[in-house]
Amino acid sequence: MGALVIGFLAIVAVLVLTWFLIPSKKDDPTDGPEKDNKPADGTRQRREDAQRLPYRYADDLMFVHGDSVWTGIRLTTHPEELASVEELNAMAMEPGRVFAALGRSGRPVEWHLKIVEKPIDANGETAKIVDAAWLPTDNFRAYVERVADYQQRLGASEREVALFVKLGSLAHGPAVDVGETTADVPRSRGSGDRRRITSTLGELVTGVADEDLAPTVVERWQAVAASVHQAFGSLGEPLSRAELVYHIRKPLYGHLAVPKEPMINSRSWGRSQFDLVVDFRGDNSRPTHIEIEQADDETGQLHTSYTTTLVVVSWPESLRFQQYQAWARRVGELDFPVDISWRGTLLPADRFTKEINKIHYNLRDEFEDMVAGGRTPDQQLTDQVAVSKDAVDQAVDDPRPGFEGRMRFTVSAATVAELNRRASELKKHLERQSGVEVLRAKRLQWRLMQEALPGDDPQLPIAPYQRVQSLETFGVGLPTAGVNIGDRTSRDRSGHVLGWKGPFIGWSGRFPVHYGLHVGPARNMGAGVACAGASGGGKSSLGLLKFWQESEAGTECVAIDPKVDFAQMCYYLAFGSQVNDSAFEQEAAEGTIGTAGSAFQPVNPEFWAETRVIDLLKSHDGVLDPWSITPDVHAGRLVAETMFAGFVGQQMWQRVQVPVTVAMEAVLDRYDRRLQEGMSHGASATQTAATVPRPTAWEVVQHIEGQLVTAQDNAASRADKLAELELAVTVLRSLRKMPYARLAFAKDPQPFETARRRRTVITLRGLELPQDDNPDNWQAPDRLASTILQMVMRMASQMLDVKLEKHPATGRTATRPKALFVDESYVVTATPAGRSLLQRALKQGRSYAMVVYLITQQVADLIRIEDAESREGGTNQIHSAFMFLQQSVEEARRVAPMLKRDPDDPRVIASLMEPHLETGVCMYRDADNRVGTTEIDLVFAELLRATDTNPKTRPVRQAVNPSASVRAWSFQSEMNDMEVAA
Repeated sequence: MGALVIGFLAIVAVLVLTWFLIPSKKDDPTDGPEKDNKPADGTRQRREDAQRLPYRYADDLMFVHGDSVWTGIRLTTHPEELASVEELNAMAMEPGRVFAALGRSGRPVEWHLKIVEKPIDANGETAKIVDAAWLPTDNFRAYVERVADYQQRLGASEREVALFVKLGSLAHGPAVDVGETTADVPRSRGSGDRRRITSTLGELVTGVADEDLAPTVVERWQAVAASVHQAFGSLGEPLSRAELVYHIRKPLYGHLAVPKEPMINSRSWGRSQFDLVVDFRGDNSRPTHIEIEQADDETGQLHTSYTTTLVVVSWPESLRFQQYQAWARRVGELDFPVDISWRGTLLPADRFTKEINKIHYNLRDEFEDMVAGGRTPDQQLTDQVAVSKDAVDQAVDDPRPGFEGRMRFTVSAATVAELNRRASELKKHLERQSGVEVLRAKRLQWRLMQEALPGDDPQLPIAPYQRVQSLETFGVGLPTAGVNIGDRTSRDRSGHVLGWKGPFIGWSGRFPVHYGLHVGPARNMGAGVACAGASGGGKSSLGLLKFWQESEAGTECVAIDPKVDFAQMCYYLAFGSQVNDSAFEQEAAEGTIGTAGSAFQPVNPEFWAETRVIDLLKSHDGVLDPWSITPDVHAGRLVAETMFAGFVGQQMWQRVQVPVTVAMEAVLDRYDRRLQEGMSHGASATQTAATVPRPTAWEVVQHIEGQLVTAQDNAASRADKLAELELAVTVLRSLRKMPYARLAFAKDPQPFETARRRRTVITLRGLELPQDDNPDNWQAPDRLASTILQMVMRMASQMLDVKLEKHPATGRTATRPKALFVDESYVVTATPAGRSLLQRALKQGRSYAMVVYLITQQVADLIRIEDAESREGGTNQIHSAFMFLQQSVEEARRVAPMLKRDPDDPRVIASLMEPHLETGVCMYRDADNRVGTTEIDLVFAELLRATDTNPKTRPVRQAVNPSASVRAWSFQSEMNDMEVAA
């Protein structure tokens, strides 16, 4: 028996939460430095209060605090920077409407809103980012790990809004109206007298009971919690057990980092399942703050924090929603974090009406007493009587639930002086910005700290600081407003998690931004990404960063590269400073760099082995022949018609379309006859197709020339037919003599190799793209260049096939993620054929795990693609947009629809221009249509050098060889003075 008792005590001892509290002194009117609390004999008087927090059970859906059952909801935050009036009103009013639904039971429902800046667990997210990748390289793993350390070092955080709702009590059942639920089921007993005796002895010695909640009780309360979460719907998701632990620890650590001690996730704090959540020491001897001591688990060093809580004592008389006065958002403008704790009780309509009636009668009695005593009531009391009367009339005419709430703001610091500064600054800021008056309560700080813990209210004796309010005022302060933006997960109706968090790309204020190309499609959104802005704004750097990240993660990436930016990045990362050699460009164009006889050998052979750079204008003749870039011969005919029409222009195409179409029919008939002849000799269709030459554009032109000769030799030929053939031959002969034409017309075309790589870059070095985005103004060379770009995009789309393949690591059969990057995409979208091609790629992309990343200076045609989708009754295919600096108001107005914002909104226009945007900063619309300012952060000096597209600064920066291992890369802050100056 003795051994059992000792064993039990060893288990439950870790549950003890010890508070070391020194009795409070008399009030001190100053908030100066601490005074010495030691008595004259030099000893320090201490009183130790051992107290265990009353958390008895917790899972990812509900928890038990004392006898009360609670659930937590992690509310989704939305940037309000460019939110429309409708969006802002929804943010302000929707929570109140949900609360009203919870009050159907007719009983009060307690709730607790917590808003904190939570340091991100970047290291914890590393494994998730790597796991989401198809086939990450060692460098990708190292990149993600080092970026996580970088974020931790900079103190990256996220704004978390948690709403705790009391479901009811174990003794009296649920308080929310979810139908019939029997919660007061007897608790299951232990398995024997020995267990009961051991439990009793342990409770007597330690004050800690061995918890035992029956599984049926847990299941029924989980059902109640699930109904609450269903009511909140898309407003939030269940708060996990680990997140609950963070909210328990946060008030007890002040400004110190909350430890990330591993929690045993399988435990629910039931029978003999205990974790040491927090071991707290606090000095409560000062009236206006608490001194917190926390020991470092590794070094044992004591760290001190000072924390104080301010209570709201006065609100503006009229609480209307005004964005600039939103208190929850405004405190985020301070240069230090502020934790918000707002407790309240949802009051049913009848009780709410009764409460505001009581308030009105009290104010009216005070008013009448002053008048009867010969005193003139001041204006404040007069206004209060009028406002309360209006509230009573409204409640009588339209009975609705309300709430009684009290709000607290907590700040912490490393010194008392800094704590006082922050408290004073917060007080002035709230009064100035929101008309909210706060008080630094004395001799209540310890209880206020307890009140900030999730669970039951400690019932503080500060009733005057409560206020009865309508439910609409719950969202007036925009508690769900924030600057969090980027990837997040969602759940479908069956509860499956959709999406993940992609790699880090930059910052939204103090908060990190993550973005993965395929997260949007994984959440059933479109397959397009738009990146637009003026030259030098930073759009190319972001595109190059994503090209590198995604290809290293295992995504098969193809880039159409008119300006050689993508190729230059790959060359630098593979060959380092050799790219500055005068002979490098020539050998690169010839495709011989890195070969056995080349003077240039890669400094990163592994990177170069997974990279293919194709210099299109130096490629073999006929690489863009329409029947060479399509898998199906008869589908090639449609591509050929598009190519011919693009080359000659729509007006001329109408005149030569008939002879060209007839020639294509004849060429295809000839091909079909050859197939039939081959199969008649016993060969299969596959074998015959491999040996019979495909039709070519050259063959089509030759056929038309033959038809003209035949017509000229035939005296009976009609003059109009002869003229039609002569025109077609003249136009096509002229076309074949133009620059770039050899890429499409060849007697014996040679298509590109089909070997798979992580990265394929098709450069258009020397291709003169149209400068005018209006195809009606194009000359023959412009039409030719535009059509060549369209053919390249079609060819690249074909390279990104949709075949299922076996994952080399897991063995699973799946579709490998793919990405097509199109720079200067306005040239593709300027023509109807180009837009049609792009729409088809975007629509099919989601099904084939392919994302199309569009980079352009001219955003108008991308908007036309979106508009066309809407007119056709489809869904928009651009799931995310990055809009960089715009040079004029008109350009900014054209960009606004890509952000799904009003082009006539002056805030939107100003946000897209200087001084708001500068190089490397953009307005980002994520997959949830949240829009916010985002600063792109390349993190490493090697990536900054590799993505430099400025011809003046690039040679200086790329004179440094990059290490083949990301683990040896340096941060941008470590760059030398010459590079920084560049």
